[in-house]
Amino acid sequence: MKKLFEEFKSASHADWKNQIIKDLKGEPYESLVWNHDNGFVIEPFYNSENLSQIYEPVFTHQDWEICVKSKGQNAKEINKNLLLDLNRGANSFTMPVGNNNLVEALDSVGLNYIHSTYEINKENALQLQTYLESNYDLNELNISLFFENFDALKKMDDWLKTINHFLNFSSLKAVSFNAISYHNLNALAFYEVAIIFSGIIEQLECLKEHGKSFTSKIVVKTGVSSDFFTQIAKLRAIRRLWNCFKEEYQISNHLYLIVETSLTNKSLGDKHNNLLRSSVEAMAAVAGGCNELIVNEFDFFNSSKDIAASRLAINQQLILKHESYLDSMADIGCGSYYIETLTDAIASKALNTFKYFESEGGYLNCVEKNIFKTEIAKQALIKQEEINTKKQIVIGVNRFKNEKEVHVLSEQQIEALQRIGIENPVLNYELQNNTSHA
Repeated sequence: MKKLFEEFKSASHADWKNQIIKDLKGEPYESLVWNHDNGFVIEPFYNSENLSQIYEPVFTHQDWEICVKSKGQNAKEINKNLLLDLNRGANSFTMPVGNNNLVEALDSVGLNYIHSTYEINKENALQLQTYLESNYDLNELNISLFFENFDALKKMDDWLKTINHFLNFSSLKAVSFNAISYHNLNALAFYEVAIIFSGIIEQLECLKEHGKSFTSKIVVKTGVSSDFFTQIAKLRAIRRLWNCFKEEYQISNHLYLIVETSLTNKSLGDKHNNLLRSSVEAMAAVAGGCNELIVNEFDFFNSSKDIAASRLAINQQLILKHESYLDSMADIGCGSYYIETLTDAIASKALNTFKYFESEGGYLNCVEKNIFKTEIAKQALIKQEEINTKKQIVIGVNRFKNEKEVHVLSEQQIEALQRIGIENPVLNYELQNNTSHA
């Protein structure tokens, strides 16, 4: 085998470029170079000369948890739907504690066998703690916690008092940051990563200031869109930067990554195309190293819900595991010339942006100054313009539209869609151009 490869002359980066220029037959090489929307240049090819070092895997786990969101208007409905989804193949769920009767909502769910995530606030944290301690050994549970409305905090004391109920339990992951809202506002990949670390550091600084320690994993929740390689690189950049921050803060806590398919690119019309979009996103999430994955239902924006949609969302992940064997790989992008270059580019730009946030006083100060949403609004506007001008093609929406499909929506339904709080340029295009009014 060694002799076989010795028969082939190795080609340098310059050799490849010269051959491409020759094959272009007069067309400029620069025509193949494009500017990535995250602010760096993408070359038409990469080889080993583009890598500045020998890369180690940024994660080593292979499998992931299939997560579902709790559904229902009351505790009884929530319980019924959770049991149904768990029997269909899910092994994790997320739910807001709210004012739910936890005894009824979680009846027969078996929290000691699965992973669960809860959104809590200072009013209901004790309720959750009391329920868990009354029914389980807290050191044997696999639980993540998110603080509701972290952005609304005026001081970190309320956050600390809330999570303090759970810091002493190593299996309860109480230090976390939920960036899904920023993702669904159309934040660029590097900007989203910078916000994530700004939020985490705000919490670590608070814990350090109050002399608090914890041994559990730190949880990050983010979204993933259909820009396949960029999203793989974004998730890998989060893990790569986390290793740097661990060293800087002298902590050993590992990262637990919960990923949710995007709501920024899903359409009202030709809704089954959303199955393809979310499948690509799910593959990117797995290749990027998610520990847990939520696939949103393909008819998320449709008022007449498909009864099979929730089952299909679970089956998409089951197919990726049991038919595509994606649960048998770990960091498949490691060493890829293109993906490693993208990962480094996103991580580098995210780190510089994070430093800017710190110079503005940190996460909560940036929220108060409206720095995040002002900048993301500019980024979203560019995406909207690309779809409006058909520079970005969305099948079934601004190209190859099914002319026989007509959505007759009332003014109330249109207003409800607009109030969802998702800056979805695809949905906005449909509402402006393709929807009939009742």
